[in-house]
Amino acid sequence: MTKKHQSAAGQSMNNGPTSRTQRTRTIGVPKPTDLQVSHPDKLWWPEEGITKLETVRYYADVAPRMLPWLNDRLLTVERCPDGIEGGCFYEKNFVKGLPEGVRTLAVPAESTGKTVHYLVGSSETSLLALVNFGCLAVHVMNCQVESLDQPDWLAFDLDPSSGSFADAAKAALLLRERLERLALRSFPKTTGGRGLHVLVPLRRGPGQEEVRSFTRSICQELAKSSPGGVTVEMRKANRQNRVFADWLRNAFGQTIVAPYSVRCRRRAPVSTPLDWNEVRADLNPLQFNLRTMALRLTAGDPWADFWHSGQDLPEGLSEPPHGGSEQSHSSLKNRKR
Repeated sequence: MTKKHQSAAGQSMNNGPTSRTQRTRTIGVPKPTDLQVSHPDKLWWPEEGITKLETVRYYADVAPRMLPWLNDRLLTVERCPDGIEGGCFYEKNFVKGLPEGVRTLAVPAESTGKTVHYLVGSSETSLLALVNFGCLAVHVMNCQVESLDQPDWLAFDLDPSSGSFADAAKAALLLRERLERLALRSFPKTTGGRGLHVLVPLRRGPGQEEVRSFTRSICQELAKSSPGGVTVEMRKANRQNRVFADWLRNAFGQTIVAPYSVRCRRRAPVSTPLDWNEVRADLNPLQFNLRTMALRLTAGDPWADFWHSGQDLPEGLSEPPHGGSEQSHSSLKNRKR
């Protein structure tokens, strides 16, 4: 099969067989709009036989779980219009050409003076329109548009230099213990690769600099207490198979892959929320993929109370804020969304 395989045969998500000359199909999404999926049989994962239509259907299924992570947040997307073998690229600045109904917010970049037109997450309709537009993976910031300088969660990105998920799991459990000593509840998820993300829900209040400084302090403590297993070394060559505890996702403009997003990699892995009792050395994160998530969704949501668990940062661990944030966010209410 070729990357541009576009057989017109098949059937609608909700209806019977369609004409063999038809190049779009309709899937049911919240009224009043039905989404016309263009080139539905295009192979986005050729080895697995996963089509564009199957991918849109997947996002329709996970939308109820995923949308709270997207709503009113600035997004960066990874686009693969011809599938993962046809070339993928990250995109965050959308000046024109977006599907109808997809919101944007213009934010001036203080460092360059240029304006970035970010996507703003809103509805299931807009999410599926973005997928139809070739957006396979969605990445989110730790803040919403009305409070870009005040995160409502922070993230630790645990990246095993060894490539072993077992190493990331061990580091994550050490991190959980440290956070629990600070009376902070945390939530783990797979990255869609061999690493783990650990998120901590916050009450709004601390600014981006304070949150970033706190996260950096925890990572440094973790590396100090487990020097053979965890590092904060920026240079990959110096990590020596240790887990890199990355705090750098905690700043305006920085993102992590959204929970339930597919990754643009072989086997279509999904960044999957976990219960802490699932974080074990023998867990294979690749078992969570586009075709296995439907069963997992029936088993309950391990992060069901994430948005009801906002916490205050402990005092005395973060350094005083210094300098400005990467971008200027003043007068957002007066800007077009």
